[in-house]
Amino acid sequence: MKTALFIVDCSVDSALSVRNWLSAHSHQPVRLTVVLPYDIDEGQSLEKSTLQSAKSEASTRLKNWCALLGDTNPGSVVTETLLANPELAISMHLLIRRYDYWLVEDWSLVANATLSAILNQPNLQTLPLIINPEPVSVMV
Repeated sequence: MKTALFIVDCSVDSALSVRNWLSAHSHQPVRLTVVLPYDIDEGQSLEKSTLQSAKSEASTRLKNWCALLGDTNPGSVVTETLLANPELAISMHLLIRRYDYWLVEDWSLVANATLSAILNQPNLQTLPLIINPEPVSVMV
């Protein structure tokens, strides 16, 4: 089974794009890992209760976003929240897990120098796929 990574912002547009992508790839099973990076509000102290509240809010947002995907194969979408910014979340996942595809919605992430170095590692088999196409040069 092919694997894919998508870092989500929980927008309706991203849910529709992912739903369309999953439908277009229904002939070949794909296990999609959807990660919602979250953070605590600026000025809040880093305490257990603050982190629990931020994680709970992120989990609720992600659950609501997944409901927008509609009727997908239950085993095809795996979700998780991660205390990180989007760049760190992508970097961590691409370094510790192997994916066949990386679904890209925000092309500015592809242009990030740190992520480019990770994407260009010889042992990493990652292919950025376009959800919202923008002209960009990507070296993989």
